[in-house]
Formats: sequence, structure tokens, C-alpha cells
Amino acid sequence: MLPQSGGTPEERVILVVDDEAFVRDLVHHVLQAAGFVILSAADGEQALHVSRTFPRTIHLLVSDVVMPKLDGIALREQILRERPSIKVLLMSGTIEHRLEGLEFLPKPFKVEALRERVLKLLPPASTGAHV
Repeated sequence: MLPQSGGTPEERVILVVDDEAFVRDLVHHVLQAAGFVILSAADGEQALHVSRTFPRTIHLLVSDVVMPKLDGIALREQILRERPSIKVLLMSGTIEHRLEGLEFLPKPFKVEALRERVLKLLPPASTGAHV
């Protein structure tokens, strides 16, 4: 789902992908309240479509690992080919894949942990970070 407003170039954009609507909506709400522009998708294929049709920079992909159609690992690989500067945070309640060296947030998580991890990956634009 694309955001309602066109936004401004300095706004930080996050693509949230999870096949569980409750988790997707929770992450969307928490990160939107933290000041980010949020794009949402229910699976990896839908996420690729959103990414390919969104004309601006997407700064961060926050994705579940285990999903139908296209899992989070395959989504990560494909989106990095298409958007090499994107950062990726993977989430999972069942760690079936080896995620060593990747940014990972185990489910269930506290909203503070999510917010903290995202802010570590995406410092506020006002700090002079390059958008």
C-alpha cells in the first residue's frame, strides 16, 4: 500500500512486509508514529511490486522471513539487486534460515526494540545523514 501523501524528499521511507496483518499493521503504526513514511505489503511478491512502482528512495525494508510466495531472504536478495542502497531488517518467530551477519529482530518483540533497531539503521535525516 502506498502512502496517502506524496511526501517530501527528506522523509525516510520504510517498506514493511509481513503476511500476518496484525504484525504488519503494528509495525506500520509504530514506525509511522516515529515519523517515517510507510509502504506496506502482505508478501514478497507484493513488496517487489510496491518497490518497483514507488518512484522515490526506499531507505529500509523491514520484512518477515517466513512468508508465502517469496520469503524474506529471497526478497532481500532481489530488492538489494534493484535498490543497492536499501537497508534491510529481517524479522521471524521461527528461525529456519541462517541469518548470521544480517540485521535481525526476533518475534515477538517489544515496540521499543523495533523502534530502537530502526533508528540505529536509519538515523534521523536532520543529523545530516544522506537521504
